[in-house]
Amino acid sequence: MTYTFKLLTGLTLSVMLTGCMHTPVQPVDEPSEQAEIRIIQESGSDLSELMHYYDSLQNKSRVELWEEYKYANSHYRESTDMQQRLKLLILLLLPNTSFQSNRVALNLVEDLPEQAETTPDTTAFKNLLVLLLKRQRAANLQIQNLSEKLRSAETEVKTLKNKINAIKIIEKDLMRNNTP
Repeated sequence: MTYTFKLLTGLTLSVMLTGCMHTPVQPVDEPSEQAEIRIIQESGSDLSELMHYYDSLQNKSRVELWEEYKYANSHYRESTDMQQRLKLLILLLLPNTSFQSNRVALNLVEDLPEQAETTPDTTAFKNLLVLLLKRQRAANLQIQNLSEKLRSAETEVKTLKNKINAIKIIEKDLMRNNTP
């Protein structure tokens, strides 16, 4: 799970840095263009705030994380603000916590209210998280299937060993009976 968070953090930082490198330089003549630039800058701060939130969670104890989760779960679960929902999602994805749940996190981010407030950056971040969670779920299902096949193969091997041992015992008994 730590690998997932490192990958998630790395991807998010690369998206943020790419966005920063490609910020269009627009003339300041038209007010609508100024509003667009302000929206781009504000949306960049959304991701920055989420990353700061994630970093702050790394320094908290289990008790503090539990309190943070209880607050976020009661205040952010039904929120129309995407950033608040993403904060709850980040909490749900923290490894080694009692409230960690990929299934709940995926449901939270897929079942958004119709009036959800999003920015292009938070939408891209949400889509990245959904993709990662779906792939992780598929990988977990594949691991479960392979584990079942392994258990089945181990049972079959044990059965075959028992049959071989039984045949060896029968052969020894026949050899003893045939010896004059």
